[in-house]
Amino acid sequence: MEAKTTEQIWEADRLDRRQKADFLYNFIVGEVAKRKRLGRRSSYSLNIDAEWGGGKSFFLERFGKQAELEGHVVAYVNAWKDDHAGDPYIAIMAAIDRAFAPHVKKDSAVKTAWKTVKSNGGRIAVKAAGGAIRSLAKKHFDITADDILADDADHSLVSEAAEAAIDSSIETGVAEIDKLFDRTLEALIGQFQKTDKAIQTFREKLAAAVAALDKSGKKAPFFVLVDELDRCRPSYAVHLLERIKHLFEVDGVAFVFATNSQQLQHSIAGAYGQGFDGFTYLKRFFDRTYIFSAVSAKRRIEELCATIDSKKVRVPDDDMVEFITSGCTSYGLDLRAIEQVLEMIEVTVSAWPHKIPLDLVLLFPLCVAFYRTGELDWAAAQRSVPSSWFIGQTFMQRDGSQVDRRINIHRAFGSAITLFDSMDKIMRNRNSAADDRTADYVHGVFSPEWNGVSVLRTAPSIQTGLLDLVANAGGLVTPNKDGSEAA
Repeated sequence: MEAKTTEQIWEADRLDRRQKADFLYNFIVGEVAKRKRLGRRSSYSLNIDAEWGGGKSFFLERFGKQAELEGHVVAYVNAWKDDHAGDPYIAIMAAIDRAFAPHVKKDSAVKTAWKTVKSNGGRIAVKAAGGAIRSLAKKHFDITADDILADDADHSLVSEAAEAAIDSSIETGVAEIDKLFDRTLEALIGQFQKTDKAIQTFREKLAAAVAALDKSGKKAPFFVLVDELDRCRPSYAVHLLERIKHLFEVDGVAFVFATNSQQLQHSIAGAYGQGFDGFTYLKRFFDRTYIFSAVSAKRRIEELCATIDSKKVRVPDDDMVEFITSGCTSYGLDLRAIEQVLEMIEVTVSAWPHKIPLDLVLLFPLCVAFYRTGELDWAAAQRSVPSSWFIGQTFMQRDGSQVDRRINIHRAFGSAITLFDSMDKIMRNRNSAADDRTADYVHGVFSPEWNGVSVLRTAPSIQTGLLDLVANAGGLVTPNKDGSEAA
């Protein structure tokens, strides 16, 4: 997203996140500078915690663009897109490499420093210990790597095949086995020391490269933004956090994560077993956590409705946001359900082929019923419409009598679906009822189809086509935050 000003970057902000971005940017820059002044490692790690649908990705992308506008270099890591990789080290390095690329071309010092980082980074054996055990096992026992050390959760060092090999070797003499394990341990210690030295060298070279950016005129810190961590496989998420902690937290680097911390800690706890304290485990990776307040349903609905073509939709009082908000309240939909239902509505509206608008009083209950049951049926959708759902107001007249100007959505939906299977039924019930706003609304749903137009009286209303459109909209699935797919 190209933008020349901060206003352009945040022009689509409907959740008032810009003020938070200003605060967090100044806070991180100040913390990094303070640590440098105190002689401490001048890195920082901040976790942005928000619920699903809380706008984390929107915020992080625009936070990064704002930091770039301020003169910082920013790397973007989408953990969920990268979790197909065996080790997140490569994904992080690739993201940093992309961020450095424009500056490598412009500054020879930055080019040299970054080339050195990549040269040293290539020497890091990301599975050094496991690799050493595999190599020694193959050499001395003539069994495969998977027989000795698998990548499963229990990290067993000796499998049944290895035990059998050891038992066989015992017959040749215990002394020989002792010598073998002595040589194995010595080799492993040597490999560990080499790996530890390589890691230390890598961190030093990375810090030097970041410093070279600073000298070239870019501001400190160098930002690394990590998104979608809570959507990853738990093992990959943990691995990524460990890699960052041990390899990339160096002077002049600030990490900003965007997570649903509650979901992530439960996911990690589930992976490690009952009783594992995922909350405490996660805290060791973040210096601070900033919690976004929960997004109100209406604010989220406003944001989602902004993408729907209102010219193709008919809705009571011409107020789509108010109608959908009242519907979500009446049905008791949570934020996740609202997202899914609104997505189906948006897709259906986009696919609506007629000049006459589709009716949201018919579409909304149909989408909710499909979301909840996975089945499409007009009668079933009618039964699920809350009887307490009204749109509009009642008025008190001077004589004390009350005028009800509300639309009963349950009755409107039921009345419409009893008529719309043929234009003949619709036209025989075409008289508007000004004193009954519900009946008047239903009349207005169909009147554009026959008023001044020649129609086949046995044909159904075009509104009946909503059923097939919603079915197809449900086929355009969007992944949930847990990686599963939802209609």
